[in-house]
Amino acid sequence: MIMFSLTQEERRVILFLACVALIGMATDFLVKKYSPLKSLSSLTQDIGKVNLNTADKELLMSVSGIGEKLGARIIEYRQKQGRFFQVEELKNIKGITNYKYEKIRDSFIVK
Repeated sequence: MIMFSLTQEERRVILFLACVALIGMATDFLVKKYSPLKSLSSLTQDIGKVNLNTADKELLMSVSGIGEKLGARIIEYRQKQGRFFQVEELKNIKGITNYKYEKIRDSFIVK
């Protein structure tokens, strides 16, 4: 096999540079994929929001527009369905109109 007439030292340098390049690409990929800033931004977006799958009635009622009856209906829906998969499922609850949903949707998360 012909190696372009390179000396052993030149081959070592090329191999070293190839390894450095691969390590650099792998590091760049990992930093972009697991960046703390990315996870921090998604965490801060959820601060102050009520999780529809874990909130008790009192916590649900802390959201403006959710009274005792709607809080109870949300819990009843969650018990019947097993859990919420999307915030949009609030529209399935009696008493939550499209108008009310638009006002309250940003107060909830589903995890």
